Parts: sequence; structure tokens; C-alpha cells
Amino acid sequence: MEDVCYTTQETRDADEHAAGLSAWDQRYEQISAGRFDGHVEDLRVGPVQIFVETASRAVFQCGMPRAGSHTIGLMQSKEEGGWFCGHRLDAENMIMIASDSEFDLTAGAGMCVTGISIDTAHLAALATQLRGGEHAVFPARGPCVLDASDAVQAGLRSLVDTALALARQQPAMLQQPAAQRMLALSLSEAVLEGIAGDRREASVRPSAAARRRILNAARDYMRAHADEPISVPDLCQATCASRRALQYAFEEILHLSPVTYLRVMRLNHVRGELIARCEDTVGDIAARWGFWHLSRFAADYRQHFGELPSATRARGAARLVSLAH
Repeated sequence: MEDVCYTTQETRDADEHAAGLSAWDQRYEQISAGRFDGHVEDLRVGPVQIFVETASRAVFQCGMPRAGSHTIGLMQSKEEGGWFCGHRLDAENMIMIASDSEFDLTAGAGMCVTGISIDTAHLAALATQLRGGEHAVFPARGPCVLDASDAVQAGLRSLVDTALALARQQPAMLQQPAAQRMLALSLSEAVLEGIAGDRREASVRPSAAARRRILNAARDYMRAHADEPISVPDLCQATCASRRALQYAFEEILHLSPVTYLRVMRLNHVRGELIARCEDTVGDIAARWGFWHLSRFAADYRQHFGELPSATRARGAARLVSLAH
């Protein structure tokens, strides 16, 4: 077993939050207005990674999971559910992501995500030992929502809570090879049960799949032309969708109109650059992302993030200084 790696982090913006989960390649956008407060707790023990993350604001996230892994995610929503790769999420859901599949998730404000990510090779070897190869080869499928019972989900959450409590309160115990092996084994067996071959997958409705396709195509176009004036007809042409279909896709999945999302996307890019590019002026960064009226930009920025651009710039500069030392 490898040494244990445990981190916990309080986050103030979506980019910082996305980076808090080790070995994942993901991007976050804050899509609801207000100050962002997040928490990420991440524990790696050999082939197993477990984490819990919460965010005070609704976010849209996409990317790739940890390489060479299968991940179970337990979603708990406080307000409206959300969307995961075309699946509508309810109050509680269990999702699965394989490392060769890109995913996207719209998470409502206050949603809690509990994750168990395990090396696929380790899972396959354990399945062969326990079940004679019955589940040794995992099906080649994209991200999905699993039809797991409340008992299965509660058992997985309990295991994660126990492991994280151990990392917080008795870290020396997790340095013991026997404790590491037993923790990895119990979590791996629980995940195998969660993705057992007879577990039904929730299906994606054709209408939901179409709206996800429209949304993704529109977002790709927006990113590629973020510094240009973009109209709804431009998006309709880029997505081969009607104005009504475009509107429905954005409002159902993101709870925003296409025009509002475009502004939110640009604001998120500005925020990231204010933190990372201290050599550029606020005006230069804002103009690069299509904001040419600085007073209006500052008001929009403050309304969405709960602080002025200058405050974000100051925190970014302080972060760079602390990293340099």
C-alpha cells in the first residue's frame, strides 16, 4: 500500500474548488449569484480515493475523472436536483463514471457529492477473487445513473464518513499497512456491490439527450467566440436547433437562458484570469472576454460573485505571494 494522502480545503471560487480534488481534470463554472463558499475533503489510500465536496452556489462542472478508475458518486441535493450527463437528478442519486468517459454535472446550490474512486485494475482483480470472474470485466459504457437502493447508498456513505473521520482524528492509524488494506478492501467490495451486473441503469430520455447535445454544442461555440458579439440566431445556427429548443435546453439543464449563461460563462473566465494573471489590468481582462463597459461589468461581477473585481484580484495576488514562499 502507498502512504496515505489526506487534504481538506475551504474554497472561495469555482476554479479553486475544481482544483481541490486531486488527479481529476475538471472545470467548474459558478452559475447562481452570490458569494461562493465550498469545502473539499480528499483522502487517497493506495488504489482508493474518497472525497466529499459541497458548494454554496449552483455550479456546472465537466471534465475527466482520475485516470484508470471507476468512480461511484452519491449525490444529495438540498434544493432543486440537477443534471448528470443527460440524467435528471432527484434528492438522492448514485452515479458512476469510468475514467475513459468525459462527464458533465449541473449541481444545485448546497449539493453534497460523496465520491469513491477505485483503480479499475484493482476492482477487476478483486471481482475475480470474490466471484470467479463474474464481474471481472466491466461493461464499456459511458457515465450513468445506477438504480441503487437507499440501503446501498447509506452503506457507502457510512464507509466514507468512517474513513474520513479516521483521517481527521487518528491519522497515525491509517499509516498502518493492515488498516490501509482493510479500508481499501471494504470500500472496494462496497463499490462492486454498487455496480453489480444486475443493477439496473436509469435510462436517458431521447428528449433529454437531445437537449444535452444542444447545450454542449452551444457552450462549445460560446467558448470559441467568447470575445465576439454572439446572438441567439448565431447559437441556433451553430447547434442546428430552433430558438425554442435552444431555450428549453438551457432553462431545463442550467436554469438560465442562453444569453444569461453566456454572460455567466464570460464572468467565470474573467474571475479565473483575475486570480491567475496579475500582470494584466482588470480592464484588459474584462475586454478580452467581451466586457467593454467597465462600470456595467463591475456591477454584474459584484452581483454574481458577491465581491468587486478588485477584491478578487487582491486575493489572487496574495495567493501567488504565498505560493512563492
